[in-house]
Amino acid sequence: MHSGPCPRVAIITRTKDRPMFLKRAINSILHQTFEDWQHVIVNDGGPPLEIEALLLEFKEAYRGRVQLIHHPLSRGMEAAANEGIKGSESHYLVIHDDDDSWDPSFLDRCVNFLDPPPPMLSTPMMGVATYSTKIIEKVVGDQLVQVGTEPYNTWMNAVSLYRLASNNSIPPISFLFERSALEAVGLYREELPVLGDWDFHLRFIARYEIGLIKEELAYYHHRLDIKEGVGGNTVIAQHDQHLRYDQLIRNDLLRRDLKEGEMGLGLLVNVAQSFETLNRQLSFFSGAFQRLKGIPLIRWLYFKIMGP
Repeated sequence: MHSGPCPRVAIITRTKDRPMFLKRAINSILHQTFEDWQHVIVNDGGPPLEIEALLLEFKEAYRGRVQLIHHPLSRGMEAAANEGIKGSESHYLVIHDDDDSWDPSFLDRCVNFLDPPPPMLSTPMMGVATYSTKIIEKVVGDQLVQVGTEPYNTWMNAVSLYRLASNNSIPPISFLFERSALEAVGLYREELPVLGDWDFHLRFIARYEIGLIKEELAYYHHRLDIKEGVGGNTVIAQHDQHLRYDQLIRNDLLRRDLKEGEMGLGLLVNVAQSFETLNRQLSFFSGAFQRLKGIPLIRWLYFKIMGP
């Protein structure tokens, strides 16, 4: 447990058997311009001595702001997140998984956005997300090599309950929220092997507003070539499981609506999914039509039928 005054932010890192990734995550945190934080690392079943040796390298830089929790056996990502939350004290919380990273100003910008909270109408704003950059990388020997980048969610103008019901547009690395919101929202669902963050974000935005900082301050790392094992991302290495649990969550929420006899989040996540599917199909055909219009004969027929 953190000694001394309660820090403003508790940073929860889930890790297992990935010291190379964890070292980068530690550097990401230690280079934050905002320094009033506590870092809780939850080792979910990996070798304890490996992480303890790594932390010795950073002992001076941490200045007592780190705590390590060991799970002798792996209990899963969401159980690790919950243990980190319960084993910490802070006003704000954020998940910084071992394979992601931040811009040095991430915490500073997010805390200043919420502290004090922006004026709202009827629903309080209890969290804030930033734009993310998707970083494509490869593991080459004992090095992480970046091979490309692309904006991840910069299409958002605000964090929308409706759009979040369609799919998870907020990586955990980009979302800082008030600990007090957990009393209403609840912890992460430990029975979910994947998509626990989406389920949590849905429950969160169903009760509270989430602000948006339109800057790419969070780095969401992907390794597209690793399809299995500890080096993979769950969205890639466990793709089929993601698809299965995506539908299980939607079905579960819809059954809850039916049981309670009212339209709620279950209807919304299924309608929003259908809308997004239709939107993608229309976008595809619209793009294909625009390309066809470039062919002289098709362009002539188009103007013959539609007029100038």
